[in-house]
Amino acid sequence: MTYTITLPNVTRESATAVERRLRGLNGVEYVDIDVPSETVTVTATLTYNEVLAAIREGGVSAD
Repeated sequence: MTYTITLPNVTRESATAVERRLRGLNGVEYVDIDVPSETVTVTATLTYNEVLAAIREGGVSAD
């Protein structure tokens, strides 16, 4: 599945941390973070809630 998740007020530093965290998860195939639009697009075999939890566990707000 492919998910687009909003990352309110994301900075370049936190975006890099989120990208690193997501790429390290089994089941994540693709990650693209667009800082100006405050979104991350993830293609993964994980559920939406699993992806969301991984982002939030990294200390980044996600909707």
